[in-house]
Amino acid sequence: MMSFGLIVNMTSLVCCFMFFVFLFVLYFSKKNVDNIENKIYRRMLFCNGGYIIFLLIFTLLDILVNLGKVSYDIYDFLIILNKIGIVFLSLWFILLCFYIFIVVNEKKEKFTEHLNHNSKKYFIGLYVFLFIYTIILFMEKFDLSIYSGVEKTALISFNAVVILSILLDLIMVITNFKKINKKKILPIVIIFPLLSLGWTYSIVVVINSGNELKDYIIFFYIVITLINYLMFFTIENPDLKMINELTLAKNQAEKANNAKSDFLSSMSHELRTPLNAIVGLTQTIIYNDNVDEMHTDGKDILKASNNLIELVDSILEINKLDSNTMEIVETIYNPRDLFNDLEKLTKLRIDNKPIELRMRISDDLPQNLKGDKIKLRTIINNLLTNAVKYSEKGYVDFIIDSVVADNKCNLRITVSDTGRGISEDQLDKLFTRFYRREEDKDSDIEGTGLGLAITKSLVELMNGKITVNSTEGVGSTFLVTLSQNIVEEKANVEVL
Repeated sequence: MMSFGLIVNMTSLVCCFMFFVFLFVLYFSKKNVDNIENKIYRRMLFCNGGYIIFLLIFTLLDILVNLGKVSYDIYDFLIILNKIGIVFLSLWFILLCFYIFIVVNEKKEKFTEHLNHNSKKYFIGLYVFLFIYTIILFMEKFDLSIYSGVEKTALISFNAVVILSILLDLIMVITNFKKINKKKILPIVIIFPLLSLGWTYSIVVVINSGNELKDYIIFFYIVITLINYLMFFTIENPDLKMINELTLAKNQAEKANNAKSDFLSSMSHELRTPLNAIVGLTQTIIYNDNVDEMHTDGKDILKASNNLIELVDSILEINKLDSNTMEIVETIYNPRDLFNDLEKLTKLRIDNKPIELRMRISDDLPQNLKGDKIKLRTIINNLLTNAVKYSEKGYVDFIIDSVVADNKCNLRITVSDTGRGISEDQLDKLFTRFYRREEDKDSDIEGTGLGLAITKSLVELMNGKITVNSTEGVGSTFLVTLSQNIVEEKANVEVL
């Protein structure tokens, strides 16, 4: 005869399943934001559904066995269903742990962006762990009785997963409480008493009453369904997510508009400075009869004109990079000639400054390379120009090392100076457009703040990497690494 407990279990399971179906349809009928937080929640829903379905089948078969409709030979199959239910439940707890980890770190934009881009790798790792865990569970056969199975692998490992998940979640929330989004604090906090209640009930009440292992895990479906509903209506509601996305898009549009205004303001200022110098000095020459003074003014006009050309070139470079029309144009060139020309140009920029330019080229640098010579020249020229610009005395080291392998030359270009250096809190902004370090301290330095932004973009376009180390008041070191093809010296080619 069917026990009252089986009837209660089946009734509550059916009710929970109906609630789950309603939540599932409601969630997937709306457009969802595709980020790692939502991906985890979706998997939690699937775990919830899979867990309930297997428990429904389990309980139905258990009822049929009690009614004599199915023989006890199905016992082994019930054990398999029981273990599958534990796997789904364990995965749900692990996913919840990941979910809370994402929530407490969501204000770290770079970190969350990294997680979103690499979410597949993390999920694959999770599934591999789950596969191993499942194999371990199915290697051991255990009875359904809570007393005969209490020391078995499945029950012990499941309890370990539950306890560790709750403890890790609690530690993450407590240590990062101030960083959590205010709208998410209440639902996250409510989760803990629900989980604790479910686990405590299962351990204390079920074990003491001598019920079966299936009853031990069955109680959790109520808790899990409640938590999924709580998360949906407070955190993961697609409508709320879309509102947040629209707010974020609005903020980004405002930032873009402000950036455009800052761009126009910066350009009007930067263009006006050399133009005013050119106009003013030209007027001085017209009304000046002193040849020496006219010669000096002419040199200043030339300098202002070069600054103006450099500014216009920088704007054109930025425009090409933004419109994705910048292309790699490979030619065969002599790298030593290129570096020697840059050395001569830099010495002209140093002029009367008490700065020593020290260049060293690796002896194993190939005679001919194939790559984008113009962009490589722009990269190095920008770094050398900055080094001279921000140094009043000392030296500028221009070092070229090369590593030759598989018909490739890996260039390591280092530019070090003994200039003003950069404070640690300013390093992250160094490659930002129109950034000019600390403008109050560098007000005597001419420039647009585009040079390093262009340099970084060009290096990345050439599949290279640029890094910087700097100490304020001591100097800076820029390192560019990129690869160029080697051209055999005997080849009949025209070297540019």
